[in-house]
Amino acid sequence: MSDPLNMPETCVACGQKMLPEPGYYYGAMFISYILSGWFILIPTLVLVLVYDWSLYAGMGVALAIAAITYFRFLRGSRALWMHLMIKYDPEAAAKGA
Repeated sequence: MSDPLNMPETCVACGQKMLPEPGYYYGAMFISYILSGWFILIPTLVLVLVYDWSLYAGMGVALAIAAITYFRFLRGSRALWMHLMIKYDPEAAAKGA
């Protein structure tokens, strides 16, 4: 995670290209929105509705969570998108192709 915005050229285990085509990770953007939205919304709602925090305090917590977890969700959603779209072939990985 030394450079969180860049992906490696190829997978170190199997040699799969990490950017198969331009715009490949467009779908990962939606996964990131969904995951981060729920990850931010649930704690904020609990703080505001259950613990009776003010809406401003809840939004501050939501903003802090978003700032802290942004790069994790960015990279994680890319990995999840690639996992969903590309079938893993153990024989190809063993060959290094």
